[in-house]
Amino acid sequence: MRPKLEYDIADASKRAKELETKVGAHFEREERYQQLTRRQSEIEEKLVFTKDQAPSQVDVVCEIDDEAKNSEVQNVAKAVRHKRRGVKPSIPLP
Repeated sequence: MRPKLEYDIADASKRAKELETKVGAHFEREERYQQLTRRQSEIEEKLVFTKDQAPSQVDVVCEIDDEAKNSEVQNVAKAVRHKRRGVKPSIPLP
């Protein structure tokens, strides 16, 4: 058991010395990393809404969604009525 522990300690010491040389070494993709970090900050700034903008834009999206849903429901209802009457619907049923 003792030789295994001594081997593990020696191995850990060797690895520590190897890794010490890498601490503070030049990161080969540092420039690209910095470019991407700046780009991410720019995107995050553009995505930030002020308190006044966010509710009005959400309301517009909700209104558009409601109009689309209402239009779809009306089209389906119209097609069902036509089918019941034996009239060929102008839009296909889902």
